[in-house]
Amino acid sequence: MTLRDRLQELRTRWRRRRLLSAYSRVFTAKTGKRVGFTPLMAAYEQAERDGVLELDGEDVVWHWPDDGGSA
Repeated sequence: MTLRDRLQELRTRWRRRRLLSAYSRVFTAKTGKRVGFTPLMAAYEQAERDGVLELDGEDVVWHWPDDGGSA
């Protein structure tokens, strides 16, 4: 794996975490619940509804652009 591939992988991971964090903040704004497991699960559910990821048993399958969205 080249350095460029590794950097792209890290950038994608960082963007996914930011996306889930944004979904979690929306849930917090709507409900007022800030801590615990519930905001994280709400973030996963909303991302799944939006078609960004798919929860497959214990695995999370991301439907993410290969280029990392850098267009």
